[in-house]
Amino acid sequence: MKDLTPATDAELVRRARGGDRAAFGEIVRTYQAPALRLATIISRDSSEAYDIVQEAFVRAYQALPSVRADESLRPWLLRIVANQAKNSQRSRWRRDRHQGRQAALRPDEVSGPDEIALSEVAAQGLLAALARLSARDRTVLACRYLADMTESETASALGVANGTVKSRTARALTHLRDGLGRDLQPEDHP
Repeated sequence: MKDLTPATDAELVRRARGGDRAAFGEIVRTYQAPALRLATIISRDSSEAYDIVQEAFVRAYQALPSVRADESLRPWLLRIVANQAKNSQRSRWRRDRHQGRQAALRPDEVSGPDEIALSEVAAQGLLAALARLSARDRTVLACRYLADMTESETASALGVANGTVKSRTARALTHLRDGLGRDLQPEDHP
């Protein structure tokens, strides 16, 4: 009888290192959604995020031998995604530093046209405020809240101490609140 219990990350990594493509496919299926959220926020471009995640998974596959047995797979993998997204963003910025791009977020559940319009306005305001944050602030918020990573997972993914994540998160949230407040202020008309 075939064992139907889900494999652990360590088991999937071991099998993938041995050439089991289905094991790596399971890793991709497990972490694709948080990787995509993280890449979307860091890159600020939802269409580019798919390419970033695909490239990050290719790099992760190539780097599987470097995963330590005691290392958690999720932060290791999302660190690769974050680095790939930052590299992509820098490249895009160099190509065209004057054009801003925004990711399109759709609300998961809305019931009517009014809610859709309000949700889209709120999402655009949030994206605009996120876009104005520094890359460091965007990255820590994306890890903590959009990729649903714990403080220690975020620390591992960013290669910093837990206390650094805590202080960066607090600072980034303050900057985000300030940015959202700016979006809520009435425009001055001459």
